[in-house]
Amino acid sequence: MTSQKEDLGLLHKLYEKRLLKKIKQGQQNPPSSLAIVLPETDLLQKNSSQKTFQFINWCQEFGIKKIYFNVDILDEKPHLKNRMVDKLAQVIERICSKLPPKTGYNVYGVEGDVLLTKSGKDPSIIFVLGYGGKKEITSSVRTILCDVEKGNIEPEDIDENTLESHLTIEGEPDLIIRSGGRHLSDFLIWQSVYSELYFTDINWNRFRRIDFLRIIRDFQKRKRRYGK
Repeated sequence: MTSQKEDLGLLHKLYEKRLLKKIKQGQQNPPSSLAIVLPETDLLQKNSSQKTFQFINWCQEFGIKKIYFNVDILDEKPHLKNRMVDKLAQVIERICSKLPPKTGYNVYGVEGDVLLTKSGKDPSIIFVLGYGGKKEITSSVRTILCDVEKGNIEPEDIDENTLESHLTIEGEPDLIIRSGGRHLSDFLIWQSVYSELYFTDINWNRFRRIDFLRIIRDFQKRKRRYGK
């Protein structure tokens, strides 16, 4: 007789196979870019690096070319926040060192400063450590004001494209996943205005391929309105 654990494992495999079939038959393509928002504690856990590699592989399986990892940093005091960024940067540096040679990546610190970078593609991976959208937009506005002061741009010529071109982080994710929580940080406020949102209570280290497939299938079933 099979054990209950073996029975559950078989059911999971069958359900995973069914989800995969539905995704392949879906009328809407999977997202071409996605972001996942993680609490700082999840990325510091023992198996976080392995889970990150798994997630990247799952994304590649569906042709997702741009992957954003945003890490929430809860500490408000600057010295505690900087200490946490240092810890997280060490973890991410180890992850980046083991990525395939053709994979490009950028790692941004809490002030939007580039901590690590490598050109490449397929996929392009962006790690953001506590750098919020409010700070990013504020920085963009300051840069534009400096350009106005220098005479490089006239105030009446400033539009949405101007602000967007001065943002630190490029791209607009089709889908944003919040792992282990029900709230969003101010990550990519500007870039995510038309993104689809998906919330899951499952934390990073318990996140499975079957959970990822559910999210992709859910995305396919949505009717995207792009603000309309």
